[in-house]
Amino acid sequence: MADLLRFTALKAYDLLTGRHLLARLQELNRTQWLDREELLTLQRKKLHGLLAYAYRYVPYYQRLFDQVNFKPDDVLADLTALHKLPVLTKAIIRENFDDMLTTEGKRRAQMEKLTTGGSTGRPLIFMQDSNFRDYVTADIHRHLGWAGWKLGQPHAYIWGASFEVGRWQVLRVKLMDWVLNRFLTTAYVLSEEGMSAFAAQVRRRRPRILFGYPSSLYHFAEFVREHGMDDIKFEAIFGSAEVLYPAQRQFIEEVFAGKMFNRYGSRELGGIACECEAHTALHASIENVYIEILRELEGNEPTQPGETGHIVVTNLNNYGMPFIRYSIEDMGAWSSRESCPCGRELPLMELIQGRRIDMFKTRDGRDVWGGFASPLFGMEGVKQFQVVQKSLDLVVARIVKEGELDQARLDTIERTVKVALGDHVRVEFEFPDEIPILDSGKYRYVISEISENRRDQGVS
Repeated sequence: MADLLRFTALKAYDLLTGRHLLARLQELNRTQWLDREELLTLQRKKLHGLLAYAYRYVPYYQRLFDQVNFKPDDVLADLTALHKLPVLTKAIIRENFDDMLTTEGKRRAQMEKLTTGGSTGRPLIFMQDSNFRDYVTADIHRHLGWAGWKLGQPHAYIWGASFEVGRWQVLRVKLMDWVLNRFLTTAYVLSEEGMSAFAAQVRRRRPRILFGYPSSLYHFAEFVREHGMDDIKFEAIFGSAEVLYPAQRQFIEEVFAGKMFNRYGSRELGGIACECEAHTALHASIENVYIEILRELEGNEPTQPGETGHIVVTNLNNYGMPFIRYSIEDMGAWSSRESCPCGRELPLMELIQGRRIDMFKTRDGRDVWGGFASPLFGMEGVKQFQVVQKSLDLVVARIVKEGELDQARLDTIERTVKVALGDHVRVEFEFPDEIPILDSGKYRYVISEISENRRDQGVS
């Protein structure tokens, strides 16, 4: 009865607000079972529609398309025609913000402002239309369905931002929380008091699903284990918006006795890919995004399956402020698997290897993913850590101690760094009382200041 009431409430919500959440969720639940050719045809149709709209209504793209002699119809015959367009960066968006907005009055009237989490530096301000918001919400709940969740069943979030923004934000969010049967604790401050209150909610409402940043999920799992809360379990746990390290996955699954689903997405693009119940790789949401993985951002050479490259994404739903060929500043790869046991033919992506700023540089010219530091998860004596590359010759390991941390473990950490980056690298240890989270509520375990400086100077 309660589920029927929430279903009816969601339909009423859509009617009252002009939204299409239920229709979008039903659409995505249907299209995920199309065969590959049907999916690609749908994707190309949506890509062409976005490009045609951008050329008609968005001043920045009107100028750009004319400058490079690009016509939206070109992609109907050959998708590589899109390569005429340069990769979109955060710097370009900031410099052309007003001209990147639609001039169509009706759509412009229902747009809202958002910011990214700013985990790579200065947050990016952007605008979204209601169609984009509907697809983002629907895509999240489609993915929850891959873990067996059904509309109206309780689910919990540890998140760093409100689900929606706007003048009547509080009322709308409360209504949507009730309709979707979700509740949240903020990832901004995961204090003992806050986690205790969240644990009490979990015990009272018994959600099947827990969704959050991997670092926040890991922190809550540590809290649950330390306090002997053996009754707090979840059937599935979704990690999103950060890299999910293998050691984090293992620990979280052990504590909560559920399977983890790695979900890849961003605030400015929505959901991009997610693991299904088979846990073989991540299915790309190609009804919502057009994804390219390139060897170099300066060129247009695609990677081969299994080969890591730069992820470039075109969101197909946000006509209000189109992001066409946007560099999300992440590295990843198409899967070498042809198919998935689940039967969905959405293309597969391998583990997303994190932000380019989390790629450490070596003196011999290699790029090394900062995930080499993941053995510090769960190391005895290490409560919290952060590994920072200051230069090609210096790495600082910041460790918040928990009990004794003997020299043998410090030696292990130093050897790990040297194996990854070179014997010449000097490792300095710092032992602060805490390592703060970012303003977004996220937490960065590894930072390459070399990569950050290169990005600030416009170098990839």
